[in-house]
Amino acid sequence: MARKRSLDEGPVLRERIMGQASALFQERGYAATSIRDIAEAAGISSSTMYHYFQNKQEVLYAIITKFMADFLAATVPVLQDRTRPPTARIREIVRVHLEMSDDRRPELLIGNPIRYALSPDQRREGIHLQKAYHDAVRDVIAEGCATGEFQVDDAGMATMAVLDMLNGVREWFRRSGPLSRDEVVHHYTTFVCKILRA
Repeated sequence: MARKRSLDEGPVLRERIMGQASALFQERGYAATSIRDIAEAAGISSSTMYHYFQNKQEVLYAIITKFMADFLAATVPVLQDRTRPPTARIREIVRVHLEMSDDRRPELLIGNPIRYALSPDQRREGIHLQKAYHDAVRDVIAEGCATGEFQVDDAGMATMAVLDMLNGVREWFRRSGPLSRDEVVHHYTTFVCKILRA
């Protein structure tokens, strides 16, 4: 019976491990966090921890790929929805991007220097996932240029400018700060539209 319960709880426990590890990596740093620290925070033994992840690198990789998979699932369908004009899609993407970046801040490790703790193959996979989002944004901007909604000379450079701006918000935005999240979304939507001259 205990064995069955352990198996049933597997996915839930794996998520808990990843959640606790994300928080510890953000708070203490990757190098200063041990497998034992993660296991203790998750309320499990080190031996149970090793049943799910062989080492700390595997935990980091799982966190990054899970976040990126969820992020792509929330953004790419919006970007590829050709029943809506490019401007409407871009405006929604600003909101989704900023809200997910805020809601899941501890998981935003792929743009962090600790990504170099991953193996070369793992880093390549992370870059591949990032590129899928970048390309989807670029395609919408290029589409908007073709229809006359956007007025930019280089869709690729415009994409980098927009994404750099959105990614930078997580470096300074705090819910306890002077601006609400909705205000930040409103202002950044305006900024992005001005960049694209929408």
